[in-house]
Amino acid sequence: MPLILPSSPRPSKMTPRPISSRNETRPATGAGPVGRNLRPGTRWAWDIQMRPMTYVDALAWDDLLEEGDTVVMDILQPGLVIGNPGAPLIDGANQSGRMLNLKQAEPGYVFRKGQWLSMILNGQRFAYKSRAAATADGAGKLTVPLRTMLRVPTLNNAVVEIAKPMAEGWVTLEQDAHEIAADERLIRLRFTLEERE
Repeated sequence: MPLILPSSPRPSKMTPRPISSRNETRPATGAGPVGRNLRPGTRWAWDIQMRPMTYVDALAWDDLLEEGDTVVMDILQPGLVIGNPGAPLIDGANQSGRMLNLKQAEPGYVFRKGQWLSMILNGQRFAYKSRAAATADGAGKLTVPLRTMLRVPTLNNAVVEIAKPMAEGWVTLEQDAHEIAADERLIRLRFTLEERE
């Protein structure tokens, strides 16, 4: 069961980066074209830095020390007005590739290029970023072009989080992440959250 991290205070920095599963073909001699072959499996990691906080406030973040469970955290999209996306669900099982079909979106809702979503499949969240804008039709159908390939087969009617996308994964703390200064303020709380698959 994943542990839910606090939604406040918000991180001062949250840097997403893909953990790629692509393979590359390169000439043995170093000359010639390089090819990239996309494969399912690319997932995301976020390098996160929190604002300094008191020791007492930092106790709410103690789940970062957990080794046996994943954690769930809001994905920051500062300045982006999400609007009303409706109550989107996955439209069809066993989807694959880089397009995600949804239903029950708010008719006319515009999903922006670069916007995040997360889907919940068998109790686990998977985060995706769009590679182009898409608009829901009058019936609430929405096809989102994805930056990365779908990693696992979809489940029909699975919940998709657009209003508040979440990242789920394992935490790796920096060595001095819990260093406490003499003035009883936590100097830094820095960690990486990486999706498990």
